[in-house]
Amino acid sequence: MRKRTAARSMAAVVGAAMVLTACGGGNNAAATTEAAGGSETQATAESSGGGNITKTDIVFAQGADIVTLDPAGQQDTTSSVLMKHVYSTLMDIDDDGNLVPDLAESYEMKSDTEYTFTLRQDACFSDGTPVTAKDVKFTFDRAKDMPKTKSNTSKIEEVIADDDHHVTFKLTQPYAAFKTIITNSNLSIVSEAAVTAAGESYGDVDNILGSGEFTVTEWVPNDHYTLARNEKYWGEMPITTTITCRVIPEGSARAIALEAGEVDLVWNVDATDCANIEANPDVTLLSQTSSSIEYLGMNTTKEKFADVRVRQAINYALDKQTFVDTIIEGRGSVANSYINSMIPGWTDEVEAYPYDPAKAKELLAEAGYPNGFECKIYVNGDVRTRSAQIIQAQLAEVGITVDISTYEWGALLDSLNAGEHEMFLLGWSNSSFDADGSTYQLFYSGNHGATGNRAFLTDDKVDELIINAQKESDDTKRMEFYKELQVYLHEISPWCPLYYKNDNVGVRADLKGFKLHKGATHYLGNCHYED
Repeated sequence: MRKRTAARSMAAVVGAAMVLTACGGGNNAAATTEAAGGSETQATAESSGGGNITKTDIVFAQGADIVTLDPAGQQDTTSSVLMKHVYSTLMDIDDDGNLVPDLAESYEMKSDTEYTFTLRQDACFSDGTPVTAKDVKFTFDRAKDMPKTKSNTSKIEEVIADDDHHVTFKLTQPYAAFKTIITNSNLSIVSEAAVTAAGESYGDVDNILGSGEFTVTEWVPNDHYTLARNEKYWGEMPITTTITCRVIPEGSARAIALEAGEVDLVWNVDATDCANIEANPDVTLLSQTSSSIEYLGMNTTKEKFADVRVRQAINYALDKQTFVDTIIEGRGSVANSYINSMIPGWTDEVEAYPYDPAKAKELLAEAGYPNGFECKIYVNGDVRTRSAQIIQAQLAEVGITVDISTYEWGALLDSLNAGEHEMFLLGWSNSSFDADGSTYQLFYSGNHGATGNRAFLTDDKVDELIINAQKESDDTKRMEFYKELQVYLHEISPWCPLYYKNDNVGVRADLKGFKLHKGATHYLGNCHYED
């Protein structure tokens, strides 16, 4: 069965092994019933109609380039697209949000701090060498020392290669989200031999080795990369033979390329282009409620933004509905909290800050800024630049002058990771569907910068609530910790949550074999055309 194309029951995953029955709900899609807003439309391109396959070389467009070819060197959704096609993880999240096997065919939970995974005996890297427990151990030991993966591995005390096909993880504490954490693309399994031989060159096109369905044949930064089918793939062979990603930063240009037939699929159709796609019979818009959140972050280590009253004032000064109406043209809803409403653990008991410029001015005066102040906001891309312009105009009404600094995607992340910023615009997507994936990396004090906490928040109560939730095996009690955490984050306001949006993917109307992934890690290996 091709991975990421269909769910496998968890009974098949664990066999007779003991499993954790009261975890965080990360793979329980039914636990969230209220969508984030916007209507769900067609979710799949046409499946195979049984005709002759005529084209299997697929071109798609994204708005930004990848940052690396090394899975442990990335933590962004753009790069994870490539990683999910080139590498494999121990476990995976399928199209419908379920936890399924990948390199591990089963696992046994020996205690609340010890897991043993059984690897598939037929799994191999694209050079034909087998994937072994030593490669898994090497991957996780390496990840513990790298900034963008250390949060995902921080609870791992020891990894033991029991034999070639069994690997044991010993954790420092109970960790309810562990099974979903290991599905992250930056924990994709790498070859110990390949990484050791390449040294610092690992990540170059000629020096990477994965065990996924595709291999990288070319990468021209900020222009395109190309993947070719891995003829030694150990699972069901993909239909698609090559995948080329064109980097097209402007949303309208991506839509035009799709309508002109220059690309077969647009990964991220801007909301402002959706109506045109819907009106064109040659193309189709696929849409679903996203698991992501768009937010304005504030660097809590900078003098002005260290004051909670300033951060609260900015929340009051922004009319979030304006962003929903203009930036995403109603295809989503105002974010009330710091967790997306699709994620189990989200609460509706937190209300978004109302638009209240008078209250904002009052708080600024109390903080010692009766006439406001000057600051900078860091952004990338045309959509977030337009959002920044709204922020600029609305904050001007309360005396805050905002200078907009626009960066290329990789440069933006570098600047944010270094803590140079005062304010920034980003989104965060949680494809694991566990609330830990929406909190620990983003707000825990040990995860500043590249690890995810780009607000550089340090707060003892936040840390305590996050750790308590991680350790709690009772699902009901765990969700209570996340509710308390959201209430408290709302109070201290390291962010201004803006909106929950829809994932919008544009495809050629006659493209077959594509299906939306619930967590937006869509798989392109089935895409093709028929006569």
